[in-house]
Amino acid sequence: MRTMLTLTIGVLAAIPLTGAAQEPKLNCTKDMAYSAEFLAKFPTASAACNEVVNANGQKWVRFNAVVKSRKGNHLTVSFTDSHHNSVAVMTFSFDPTATVTLDDHKQKAAALLEEGDKLLIWMPESRIGLYSKPDPAQAKHFSLISDDTNKQEEN
Repeated sequence: MRTMLTLTIGVLAAIPLTGAAQEPKLNCTKDMAYSAEFLAKFPTASAACNEVVNANGQKWVRFNAVVKSRKGNHLTVSFTDSHHNSVAVMTFSFDPTATVTLDDHKQKAAALLEEGDKLLIWMPESRIGLYSKPDPAQAKHFSLISDDTNKQEEN
């Protein structure tokens, strides 16, 4: 009986420790503070958000995107919501040595991307910019060329 009581107390005492080790999951709308400037340029950002994480002392939002085309160092992607619906189409320029993170978490040179490749794209809460992973020191920056969201899609 005493062994069972000791075991039960040990298990109950460990429960709060296991919960404390895990950081609560962050929410795309409640936990992410998009700037007014960012929302003016990208009003569908909240809908396109798929995940928020804390990395390197700041919040990062993850967007999913599908490559529509790549011509030279210009990349056109369709940002998708959690239901895989397109919410924005944008074209970026990238550094020739830039890499991206595919949806299977493998790295691929941006210059080798093909139509249909699925990407994970990150943006820090503190500034406007898109990165291949939530670490600006190790990731190559992509520059927005155009927001094609309102242009008619070609099929």
